Amino acid sequence: MSPAPESVADRSFGAARWVAVSTIGNVVFSFVVFLILARLLQPAEFGLVAVAVVFIDILLIVTRGGLPDYVVQRHDISKGLLDTAFLVSVATSLFYCLVLLAAAGPVATLLRLPELKPILQVLSVTFVLAGLGAIHEGRLQREFGFKSLAIRALASNLVGGSVAIALAFDGYGAWSLVVQRLASVTMTTALTWMAFPWLPGLSIRHHHAREQLAFGARVFSTQLLLTTSIRVQEVIAAYFLSTSDVGVLRLAWRCIDLVSQVAVIPLTAVALPAYARVQSDRPELARTFYRFVAASATIALPCFLGMAAVAPVMIPFLFGAQWAGAAPVLRILCLLAPEFVATSFVWMTLTAANRTGLALWLAAIQFAVTLAAALVAAPFGLPALVIGHVGRAYVVSPIIFARIGRVSGISLTRTLRGMAPILACSAVMAGLVLLLREPVYATLGEHAGLFAEVGIGALAYGALMALVAPDMMRAALRSVRPRG
Repeated sequence: MSPAPESVADRSFGAARWVAVSTIGNVVFSFVVFLILARLLQPAEFGLVAVAVVFIDILLIVTRGGLPDYVVQRHDISKGLLDTAFLVSVATSLFYCLVLLAAAGPVATLLRLPELKPILQVLSVTFVLAGLGAIHEGRLQREFGFKSLAIRALASNLVGGSVAIALAFDGYGAWSLVVQRLASVTMTTALTWMAFPWLPGLSIRHHHAREQLAFGARVFSTQLLLTTSIRVQEVIAAYFLSTSDVGVLRLAWRCIDLVSQVAVIPLTAVALPAYARVQSDRPELARTFYRFVAASATIALPCFLGMAAVAPVMIPFLFGAQWAGAAPVLRILCLLAPEFVATSFVWMTLTAANRTGLALWLAAIQFAVTLAAALVAAPFGLPALVIGHVGRAYVVSPIIFARIGRVSGISLTRTLRGMAPILACSAVMAGLVLLLREPVYATLGEHAGLFAEVGIGALAYGALMALVAPDMMRAALRSVRPRG
């Protein structure tokens, strides 16, 4: 018998706490690693590897083929189904490894970056490494094994980051980032097998393979288009602008990712299992969605808007003067905050409801508009490229919500209404920080003033939320507070 919706929600938020523990640890360590590497490497070196990683991340989605999501989404699983999923995962990972080895030269030539070829060839090994652990990861997620996944993520990040710093100090430049990626993926797969010591069989059930590929093709195609909608900017920037511009763009997105890893990812990581268990109850599915969005927005929105307010001082202070150009780019990207939080949780409702065809169609629309906006804006410079991306988001998102709402019962109006008090408090807080900037910096200096601004912003937001939306603040704190 399926668990009660309340039990699913409690279990989901309990799992999210483990993801949060992992994420906070990863954020702290990754932030330290990134600070060190940003001061040791130049924007052009970051940009070169960022372009290579775009192709790796895109093809990794294809390699996974939606199979881990298939394992999570299924109500019942059998040995034959799991064995088939594992063998299909390994076969596709080997295939795409060979594809990238062959395509590395033409891609480097097309982008006029000959130094990109060996980097792509070496990174192609990550497909095989990731494919070996994909189904084990899906089984852990299905069983809410997020404690094991949290430990895995921390250990992998520690190993990869330590290796990258050592190589960067020795002058390996962009290759330190390449080896970091390889070390992290290797450690991730090894620890996944240790956490879920399941030895797959070697027999393929053809009917399972057909079903998995049909489901997976729609899921990975959707994920592919969603990821490409963001990462295609970096390829277009490399073609029209320079690898230094790509590096600046990647650093700005990295700052967005830091907030996302604390305030969004811990909940999105458990959203699909939660949605899958209440997929037949549309009102409960919608309530679960609103609860996820509210909890995430309470933390994410003030972080995004506060970061935008202090970006011109924060970026050079943390990463060095060579990265000052990332501040205006980051400010523009922070305008995505409400849309980013809401859409982070909405796509998975279609996967849970097995409406992957609709998800694919909507993702294709989003990708087409994103690509068109980027191609039009890129020749005018990096700020124009980012403005085009933000504009695209607010044009396409209402269309996405309108179609998904017919399936899931989720309303864009109710979603915005739920985030409105949080957004208002965050905006007032950011305005106060900007208003007090000159007197604070004149009194304390730039660096001490930066810390003072952060403290003022945190206190102001907490006070505003306590007055305007105390119930939402308490609910968000309960969602991320460790049990017992």
